Amino acid sequence: MKPSPYFADQLKFFFKRFASNQKLTRWFLDQAGETSGAFDFPAALMNNPKTLVFLPRDMETASTFMHTMPQAWFQHALICAHESQHTLLSAKRARGIYYSDLECRFGENVFSELEQNILEYAPTVCIYIGEPFLPRLYLAKKSGASCRIGFNCESEYPFLNLSLTLSGSSPAALLMKYYGL
Repeated sequence: MKPSPYFADQLKFFFKRFASNQKLTRWFLDQAGETSGAFDFPAALMNNPKTLVFLPRDMETASTFMHTMPQAWFQHALICAHESQHTLLSAKRARGIYYSDLECRFGENVFSELEQNILEYAPTVCIYIGEPFLPRLYLAKKSGASCRIGFNCESEYPFLNLSLTLSGSSPAALLMKYYGL
């Protein structure tokens, strides 16, 4: 049987393999907690607050984002990225935490460490770029950031509570405008 993309290979998660996407979404949301703090957008992004960024797995999209953001922005950013993007983050001297495909599953030790690192960082803003993936959406919600931004992601509420619409600009260009950079 193929490993679950969402859960560690443990007996307690075995039956979740057969759950519908709706039930899995609800389960991850219950685990993350339903409370969210209030925020004032776009004022929440001014003065370059502590920001957690989930880069997409797609190297081209991640690279475009990283190279577009100014160096000063990275001073208060923690980037959560796939291990294959280590060189990309190093080139920008960005602070990063990394995972592999098998490690970014609920119940894995590395996943718990990722969660702990994110909670210790205590971001004010969370930015999620890329395709929805329940364990990373869980981490975004669990981060405690009151402002959790995604792009064209209305269906990912309440994991992400602010959906910005891209109309001809890239996520980085839109964010730079709101960050005042």
